[in-house]
Amino acid sequence: MSTSIEALASKPSPLEEKVKLLEEKLAALEAKFGETQADKGTQSNPAQVDENKSSTEPTAVANSRARVVINRRDDNTGERKDFPVEDPAASSTAQKNDAAAHSYAFLLRKFVYFSEAPTSELEITGIELRNLLRGLLQHYPYHIFLGDTVTISTPFECLILNWDQLETEAEKAGSTADDQVARNDLKLLLGTIKETSDPKLEDYFRIRPHLEETDSITFDTLWTIFPPGILVHATPFLKLDQLFVVQDYQVTWPNTDNARSKRLLSWNVDCWTYDWNGQYFQRYGITLSIDYFEGFKPISSLSVRPFHSVENPGLLKKKLVQRGELFRKYCTTPKDCRMFKYSGKAFLDKSGFRGVTSSVDDDRMTYQSNSDSSRPKQSSVSGDVMVDFESYYKHGLATAQIADMAVSEETTECKCPNCLSNTVLQKLFRVRFDGLVGDSIEQWEEEQLMLCPPRLLGYVLREKKWAQLDINSVISLSHKGEADAFWDKLILAGEDGGKETKGMLHGLIKNHGRSENEAGYHLNDIVAEKGQGLVILLYGPPGVGKTSTAQTIASAARKPLFSIGVADVGTAAGLVESNLETIFDLATTWKAVLLIDEADVFLQSRGRGQMGPTTERNALVSVFLRVLEYYQGILILTTNQIAQFDVAVQSRIHIAIRYEGLDKKQTVNIFRGFLEQYKTRGLVQPQTFKKIMDWVERDLSKRKFDGRQIRNIVTSAMGIALADEERETLGLTIEDLQSVVSYMANFKGDLEYQMRAYEDAQSGARAGYS
Repeated sequence: MSTSIEALASKPSPLEEKVKLLEEKLAALEAKFGETQADKGTQSNPAQVDENKSSTEPTAVANSRARVVINRRDDNTGERKDFPVEDPAASSTAQKNDAAAHSYAFLLRKFVYFSEAPTSELEITGIELRNLLRGLLQHYPYHIFLGDTVTISTPFECLILNWDQLETEAEKAGSTADDQVARNDLKLLLGTIKETSDPKLEDYFRIRPHLEETDSITFDTLWTIFPPGILVHATPFLKLDQLFVVQDYQVTWPNTDNARSKRLLSWNVDCWTYDWNGQYFQRYGITLSIDYFEGFKPISSLSVRPFHSVENPGLLKKKLVQRGELFRKYCTTPKDCRMFKYSGKAFLDKSGFRGVTSSVDDDRMTYQSNSDSSRPKQSSVSGDVMVDFESYYKHGLATAQIADMAVSEETTECKCPNCLSNTVLQKLFRVRFDGLVGDSIEQWEEEQLMLCPPRLLGYVLREKKWAQLDINSVISLSHKGEADAFWDKLILAGEDGGKETKGMLHGLIKNHGRSENEAGYHLNDIVAEKGQGLVILLYGPPGVGKTSTAQTIASAARKPLFSIGVADVGTAAGLVESNLETIFDLATTWKAVLLIDEADVFLQSRGRGQMGPTTERNALVSVFLRVLEYYQGILILTTNQIAQFDVAVQSRIHIAIRYEGLDKKQTVNIFRGFLEQYKTRGLVQPQTFKKIMDWVERDLSKRKFDGRQIRNIVTSAMGIALADEERETLGLTIEDLQSVVSYMANFKGDLEYQMRAYEDAQSGARAGYS
């Protein structure tokens, strides 16, 4: 029994047997790959060379330029030590003495663990080999080849990712004796890695010919086709083509042992994109993912793939260069020319403005919720947008995104003196692209343009949301017909249709903000920067054109309409000042017409309210008036009443225009404008149109509907007409309109009765309070 135990103990482990077998392979590899350093001293004697070649394998191993050791726990001391494969019982000291006696180019160390898979590392000790690799792999990051001893851990990415180049260099004839030794050593090193280094690498090299032949890849070996600095193609934003530069990947061999989690598994590669921060262009970090897949997959079908594997890369290159020029142009557009038309898909990020809230306690929490839990939503957008990266970062999201993926200035790029002085590495990582301002004197490379993203950052004016915009859906403003809505379609009171009023408004808004050298109509206040704004008040009953005036005058003056409400500003006096300053700053930057609709809450008289004094309201009005004093842009306020206005409001308002209820002429013209739109589409027959207009002039104009109600009547009647599938003639009839008007008139009468009752009750309450 003891004999069998002793025999078992003395029997080499399977790993030791395998490594010893691989050690024997090294001798064969060295003999096959050419001269060693020992051959240099004997190559003048052919007989000696033949004698060396005919030597036994153990002798070849002893003279090998490669060395294999097992690193394991020493049974005697409990410490981890290196043990030479040819003598597993030898101590590490003996191994060190042996290393001193025999010069070798590299050492392959196999780490054996009790409960983990074995791993390996290479120590490149040969000066000739180290210098050769240092020159060939100068472009590779992470300081691997600095110092006298180079240590590389499995899976030896710097070698695997440059395998073809290294194999080519190993076959070249050396220019000197040392160079020839280095290339022979390199050939031996590659052969050792390929056949003896790591089980997973051995599997990879077994399937590598098939991968190259079929231009395919497996999930486990994805890392082998993404070396640092390579251009890759992906479509993260609205499925649009985009190029990135690989920086690094997070893991080499993904953990696919847990079969249940494979469907959730992905392999991530860290890349650079090229973007604009509002001041200059620079590289930003972004992480791209490839979902798990089984078996072999064509590289061209990967969600992230090397650029050279895309279909027709030449055509794509031309397309990306053209788009890059457009991206550069939009990013560097002057501040007063950043409004564009937009029609297409977009990612809407968030509403409101960073830091603008209605409660002090909710300030940080509100924005945290908006930015973290609310992912950008894809939506169709049609209307005016502001392309403004700087304001996006300042007032919208603090960090950029591409679709729902974060883009960050923080990367793992090394900034040490060695890396910064490595011109080859700096070129590979496109560091030269950083810090450019995009002006006309800069000469951009084609690759720089190709890296520009397909999305712009900005603000959707109608939706009041910060957004990521498709660059292909941005349309420059032509302004053709923009003035027609203001001059011809907007119907105001007066025999001339309000032309005099409109002319005055247009002149004031169009010319506001010009320098004194151009216009010279500004006056300096005693206090610098006070009173430089233009504040217009539009007051009157609902539905008579106040908001429409603001909307159309902005278009006619070729200025953005930046519309906000009380909800955007808040009503807590403690926050209104900072909120208003944020909003005013944005409106000034865009040279926009700022519209605060239904602004009564900011304009009411301080002191005693209807039911007594309101301290919070008084503070709100005071803050609004103080901030307004220093606003330098254009502000239009609309309100339904001015009876409760604070006396100080008058001095802040430059022009106040009263809107009366619609007269007969206005009512008829508004009806005509809506009906003519349907007429041009063939939805109102000519004879029906005349009949309807006669009815409007004769009867409907007496009912005192406002403009908004007229629009609702016409659209509702058209809905009824289109819903009647049994109708012989498609289109609107007078009966459709009369049906809707009857319901609207009843509601209008009931509402007026209830309002009178409410006002009577309020009058009684005020009398009792006084």
